[in-house]
Amino acid sequence: MRMVKLMLILLLFSTETAGQATSMQMQLESLNGPTPMSWMTQRFLIHKDYNSTRFGFGLETQSAISGNYGGFYVFGVHGIAEKKWKHLSMSAGVTLATGGGAGAPDGDGFMYRLEGAAKYAIGMKQAVGISISALDFPSGNIYSLHPALQWSYTMPYKWQTSGVFDLFYTSISLVTGVLFLDENDASRITTNGQSLYAGVRFSQGVLPVLDLDLQLGASAVGATDGFMDYKAGITWLPVSMPLEPYLRLALGSGGGGSMRTAGGLAVCTGLGLRMNDRFELGMDYWNALETRMGAPFLTMSARFPVISNFGFINKAKYIGSKENLKSKTMVLVTGSRINLSQGTDRNGLEYEPMGALFLGGKIPMKSSLWLSGETLWAATGGYGAYAEGMFGVYHDTWKHQSVVLGWNGSVIAAGGGGINVGKGAAIAAGVHLSKMLNKGLRVSAIARYKYFGMDAYNPWTIGIQLEPSFQVYYK
Repeated sequence: MRMVKLMLILLLFSTETAGQATSMQMQLESLNGPTPMSWMTQRFLIHKDYNSTRFGFGLETQSAISGNYGGFYVFGVHGIAEKKWKHLSMSAGVTLATGGGAGAPDGDGFMYRLEGAAKYAIGMKQAVGISISALDFPSGNIYSLHPALQWSYTMPYKWQTSGVFDLFYTSISLVTGVLFLDENDASRITTNGQSLYAGVRFSQGVLPVLDLDLQLGASAVGATDGFMDYKAGITWLPVSMPLEPYLRLALGSGGGGSMRTAGGLAVCTGLGLRMNDRFELGMDYWNALETRMGAPFLTMSARFPVISNFGFINKAKYIGSKENLKSKTMVLVTGSRINLSQGTDRNGLEYEPMGALFLGGKIPMKSSLWLSGETLWAATGGYGAYAEGMFGVYHDTWKHQSVVLGWNGSVIAAGGGGINVGKGAAIAAGVHLSKMLNKGLRVSAIARYKYFGMDAYNPWTIGIQLEPSFQVYYK
C-alpha cells in the first residue's frame, strides 16, 4: 500500500511534461489453486520517467473467459515501478481491487496482488513479456501463484500538456437495449423473457470506414438483473452518408444474472444504421462461445463525437496547437466507502457494515456543476459480488480558499451479494467536503443516503475519495 501511495505522489505532484506517457496492458492469466479459471487482465496506466526508472499508476480490470465463472469481474487500482535497460525492463507492481460474481468463492470480494514482470520492447510503442503474480481473495477461496503472458502498448494521450497535440477522431456513446432470452440463455427463465441493458462505449476512428470500440454494460432490470459484459471490437461503415449502414463485431466476456455463459468468453455481432453521426439503431446477436446461450439484442445509442488528444492508437491523427483548442477537465475519482444499514438480507441475516472500493469519473458541466459516472464493489462484510453503477451530479456550492462544500446525487443500478435491492434501482443524495491539495488534486469526504424502496436495502454511506484531474484538449 505504501508503494502505491508513493507512485501516486510522484505522478500527480510532478509538473515536468517530459518523460510522461500513458499505456494499456493486456495480460492472459490461468489461475492455479482451488478455484481454477482463466481471465483477461487489462490496465490503463499513466507513467512518469525519472532517468531509467518509470513509475506508473492506474486502473486494472479482470474478466473471466474460461472455467465456470462467466460474469466474474474485478475492478481496482494498480501501481508499478519499472527499471529499463535499452530494450529490456523489469517491474514490480501492486494491485488493490474488489469484485466477484457468478457464484465464485470470492468472500468479501477484496483482492490484492503482488506482481513481477520482465519485458522486451518491440519498436517504440510495444513490449511483450512474462509476469509472475501472487494474488489472493483473503476472505474467500481464490488464491494463485502463476505466470502470465503480457503485452504493453504506449497510448498517444499525454496527461501533462505541452504546446502541440496529436488529435484523434473519438466518440462516447450511451447504449441502451433489450436482450430477448429463452430457457437456453438463463436459468431464471422457463420459456421467454427480456432484460434491459445499459452501457457506455468509447470509440476511435482509425480509418474513414473503421472504428475501434471498447464497451462496458450491464442489466439491472428484467429477467437477468446482475448480468454484465465487457468487450472490444470494430465497427465498419462501408459508405459515408447522413444515414450510414454499419457492421459491428466485438469479442469479450460476460455473465451473471443466471446467464448460461460458462467461462464467460463471448462474441457479439450486429448491424444497423448510424444517423447524422449522432444516433444508432441496430440489431445485435450476443453469443456465448462455450454454451448454447445466444440472444438477439435490440440496441439504441446516442453518440457524442469529438476530436480530442485522447485516443487508443496513433492512427488517423493530425496536429493541433494548444492556442487553437478548447480544454475539458476530466477527474478520476477513487477511494473507499462504507454502507451502513439495518434489516436483513435475502438470506435472512442481519446486515453487516459493507466496505467497498470505489472508482469513477467526473466532467464539468458548468464552473461548479459536475456530471459523474461511478461504480462501487463490495470489499468487506461478506457481500462479495455486490456492485453498484451510478450516474449523477456533484455541485460545489460553497468555496473558501482551498476548501469546498457541496451536495451530490445519483441514480443507481445495483445487485449481487445477497443484498435485497428491491427492483435493482435506487436514488441517492448527500453532501461532500473537499480540500484542494494542488491545482490537479483534491481529497473529499462524502456522506449520502441511498433508497432502494420500502423494506429494501437503504444504507447510509460515508467515504473518502481522491480526485486527480487531467486536461483533455479538443475542437
